[in-house]
Amino acid sequence: MAKKKMSLLERSMHFTFAHLQAKGKVAVPDPATPIQIDPDALLTMVCWGDPQISSFSPLRTARFSAACADIGNMDGTLDAIVFAGDLCEFGASREFRMLHTALRGIGSHCAHYIAVPGNHDIRLRHYHKQQRKFFRFLADLPGGVAPEDRLNYYHKTEINGFTFLMLGSDRSSFEASYLSDAQLQRLDADLTAAELTGKPIFVINHQTLKRMNGLPVTWLGKGDWRGSVGNESDKLRAIFEKHRGVVFITGHLHYGVSKYNYEDHGAFKALSLPTVGVVNHGAFDKFSQGYVVTVYPDRMVFRARLFGEGRYVDPAVENAEIVWEYPAELQA
Repeated sequence: MAKKKMSLLERSMHFTFAHLQAKGKVAVPDPATPIQIDPDALLTMVCWGDPQISSFSPLRTARFSAACADIGNMDGTLDAIVFAGDLCEFGASREFRMLHTALRGIGSHCAHYIAVPGNHDIRLRHYHKQQRKFFRFLADLPGGVAPEDRLNYYHKTEINGFTFLMLGSDRSSFEASYLSDAQLQRLDADLTAAELTGKPIFVINHQTLKRMNGLPVTWLGKGDWRGSVGNESDKLRAIFEKHRGVVFITGHLHYGVSKYNYEDHGAFKALSLPTVGVVNHGAFDKFSQGYVVTVYPDRMVFRARLFGEGRYVDPAVENAEIVWEYPAELQA
């Protein structure tokens, strides 16, 4: 069979990636230490925050391409890759095409792609046009999870019996998000239904809650709401506290693996992801960070990984490995 000819965009990205690797500007993932799929796991997924792909930043795109190469080194298939927003820097069509091109090479290693919009994906552009562009990108990915109506960012899916609920701002916003009462009501109802499964429930949003995951420290110490959902933060937290087994996965803070990434709030757990594309703040400021999440019948394991280098973060780093052992009601 003849080898498929690469497009101009693919050739350009491939050349840039190879050039920056040769210059030592971007890491090369070690193929000897790939992600391993545990056959005893019920669900295995990779969680990435803020690729922020930009045609003006070859290094950023190369770092994300290196993370994808780490996925390509796997022997098995992930159940999902989760993007917690800010897929692109400016929400431009070319940026979404670049992201699609980088992901296309790892299609056989991922069954589903889940994504929510970040402020960079929607701000400074026509809201509904960006919405259509965002969902078209997901729909064009093999295994991309997009809602049928594509009229609201809020949507849900089920993978291996586990419920995923995706949030998104109901209007354009420069930094925070706006979660309408209608969206919050849908979330509350869907959490009620998902609780009947007796399994953990994943809720994905770009921004975390106020005074959570190290805020305001992790947002340069500025303001009470800065870096968070914003005005609806307290309403969203009240909904989480009504339910059980919620794992709230967010990005936005660009903060490296640290004591702030994971917080146990009883009714819900909050996982804040480092960025896989841009600069991570904090003491552990390496590039291309994220988490591999493995779900078992009695526990969930979160392992921080340097995807650009193809290795897990040293366990000596706080929150490099997190184990959540379920309460009895989630082990049915």
